[in-house]
Amino acid sequence: MSAGPSHPPSPPPGADAPGGGAPPRIVADIHELTGPKPDAIAPPFPAADRWMGRIASLCMVVAGVQMVVLVGFMGWLVFGRYVLNDTPTWVEQLSLLLIAYITFLGAAIGVRDESHLSIDFIREALPPVPRAILRLLADAMVIVFTAIMAWQGWKLVATNLTREIPMLGVSESWRAASLVAFGVLGAAFAILRLAQRLRAPTRSLPWD
Repeated sequence: MSAGPSHPPSPPPGADAPGGGAPPRIVADIHELTGPKPDAIAPPFPAADRWMGRIASLCMVVAGVQMVVLVGFMGWLVFGRYVLNDTPTWVEQLSLLLIAYITFLGAAIGVRDESHLSIDFIREALPPVPRAILRLLADAMVIVFTAIMAWQGWKLVATNLTREIPMLGVSESWRAASLVAFGVLGAAFAILRLAQRLRAPTRSLPWD
């Protein structure tokens, strides 16, 4: 008894896409989520935006160099403690100082790039006017927060001038200065963002 005609197995999901990649619909959905919104406009104040971008890039380079130095110092700490039996006690305090600058420079970059964690699906689902109001309110709150950080950080700088970081012999004000750097940079980035939104409140910017 002859068997009926055989049918090839169904292709796995995504195999029918060109090159075996993701289906076109998934690619379109990803682009819709990550790409600029349909109502996006070019950023107003382009010269100021370019300068702020350069400052953010410089902060990224400085933080990256500090990260490399931090890894090298921690490696030297382990080598000194377990191989040379002579722990370099200054490494821990210097590493903490570097971590402060890496953290707060990265936080300022996050304000510029709007890469901090946010839950905005409700806001983005609203009509243009209430959505614009919430965006402006969020930028204003960031300005207030970063201004407070800069102010309080400066107070810590002023009150710790005569205190020294143990094992380093430098002023504790250097540690507090990282707060000032974050506050000033974050406020500058947020003020520009607010000014850009005010030029066209109901339109989106490329990074929204």
